[in-house]
Formats: sequence, structure tokens, C-alpha cells
Amino acid sequence: MQELTFREDIPLTADAVWAVIGDFSGIRKWAGLVEAESTEVTPKGKVRTLTMPGGRTVSELMTDEGPHHYTYTLDRPDMDAYFSTVSVEPGGHASCAIVLRVRFQPKDVSQLEAATEGMSKFCRGNLKAMKRALGLA
Repeated sequence: MQELTFREDIPLTADAVWAVIGDFSGIRKWAGLVEAESTEVTPKGKVRTLTMPGGRTVSELMTDEGPHHYTYTLDRPDMDAYFSTVSVEPGGHASCAIVLRVRFQPKDVSQLEAATEGMSKFCRGNLKAMKRALGLA
């Protein structure tokens, strides 16, 4: 499985950053492209459904969560596996790092390079949006 990690040092406390980016059910605090969101608890676990531009919907299942992280998965027709983790790592005095980690396996291995480029763009865009929501961009 391919794994990509993106890290951004932030001059704020981990708790302050997590208050903005850490709510699985409140992604619209930082994700401007999400037009609507809802979360429900299902037999499989907590599922958030996002409405994207053009009315497209995406359902994401939380697979793990902790004080400063959560991981989710979603069914993608182009992937055998996909997991994304949002986390905040406390740093020194009034600092932390946002860490985005994505693990994925394309169904067609010849698409690995294109998928890696797409996932990289996705993560960099999310970091930029998170920093903007924190007043840092």
C-alpha cells in the first residue's frame, strides 16, 4: 500500500488547532468546498456524508479516533483500499504540527503515479485550507 505524509508546523497549541480541524462532524469549519455535511452512527460506525459541488456526495466511515487524530475510509471505485488520517502533534510552547497521512492502493497498479499525484494535491490543498481557517494563510 502506498503511503504519503504531509506535515505543517503551526504556531498555535494543539488544542487550539484541533478545535478547528479535529471535528469529524464539522469539516465545514475548514473545508470550503463542502456544501453540506451530515453525520450518523451506523452499525459500521460513524459515517459523515459530504455534499460537494454539483451535488456529488461522498460518505466517509471513521475507523479510528483519539485525542488529536481520526482516520476514515471510503469506497472508491478506483481503489482497493483508502485510508486518510488527520492529526495534530503537540510541539513546544504554543506550537504543534498538522499531519495528514493517506494510505491507498489503486485497483490498477499502472495508475499508482497518477493516484499519488492526485493524493498529494488533495493533501496540500487540505493543509492550505486548514491554515486559512486558523488565520495563518
